Amino acid sequence: MKKFFRLAGVFALVVGLFGNALAITWFPEEFTCPVDNEKNTFMVVASYGSYIYGDRSKYQWVFFPRTSQQTFYMCKKCRLTTYMWDFDKLPKEKLAAIRKALEGVKVSKAFKDYQTVPVIERLEAMEKVYTALGQDEVWWEDFYRVKGFHYAKAGLADKALDARKKSLEMLAKFIKDGKSETPLKLLLYTSAAMKHFTNDDKGALEDLQKALETKYQDKDAKPEDVKKSEDGMNERIRDYIEQIKSDKKPRMFDKDSNIHDHES
Repeated sequence: MKKFFRLAGVFALVVGLFGNALAITWFPEEFTCPVDNEKNTFMVVASYGSYIYGDRSKYQWVFFPRTSQQTFYMCKKCRLTTYMWDFDKLPKEKLAAIRKALEGVKVSKAFKDYQTVPVIERLEAMEKVYTALGQDEVWWEDFYRVKGFHYAKAGLADKALDARKKSLEMLAKFIKDGKSETPLKLLLYTSAAMKHFTNDDKGALEDLQKALETKYQDKDAKPEDVKKSEDGMNERIRDYIEQIKSDKKPRMFDKDSNIHDHES
């Protein structure tokens, strides 16, 4: 799954900025909770296309399926909550710690369909679960960006701001220490995004200019793929600079970031 998302991230660099309004489709599937053996029905992705990389969420470097509420699975009995790709793949040696973490999890109502639980409640439960799993800073930076996205969509601007500041702190560390496996060019773009969404346009434009001047590097990629990523990233950077300088700044659409709704 890690390889899948790495490839998906690369694909996001090279596809066009705007996509066609086609549909993401889902189907129900039964899962057994690894914590309490409860049977749950969750939604599974049936199809999607490259159009997802044109959604306005690109200005936060957050893409489907992280933008979709169906992605965050929650067990109706014990409240185990994870990304959909992790739910039935949790390490057995971590289950005791997860059970302990779940003791304090509460939701606003009893439910049979996990989709009726607000995403922000599921994200709070997820934070406890993944803390028990011991995720690294790279994982948490991504999580706080995702959390900021969904808090904003829920109209909770202050909590969205707090999450994005946490993301930004980690990005600043990655950029400074130079040890991240993520290309510096992409780190600068993502840092600019979080600065823009925390009302620091001056800092965002500075990061975007640095990103333009930084060569895209990936030691595991072929030269032709590196060039495609470089060109695709530069296209996105120039677009972001124009957007920030315009009267339709990306953060103005924060509550409706995923403006192209492909889901059906």
